[in-house]
Amino acid sequence: MPPDLAHRRRGLGSVVMAALHRHAARRGARTGILVATDEGRALYQRLGWVVHTEVSGAFRPADR
Repeated sequence: MPPDLAHRRRGLGSVVMAALHRHAARRGARTGILVATDEGRALYQRLGWVVHTEVSGAFRPADR
């Protein structure tokens, strides 16, 4: 199993997001904006984030 898969679903994402939420709330934040990967979307939805719109990403290779 690749190392990144071995560390998934152990709660670290939830812990990090809770810490970021507390930090932002202490500074008066009332709204958050998050751009998630397809893989991360389920975590954020479990934490109460709501999908507002789909976002697509693109890049242009340097050799073009």
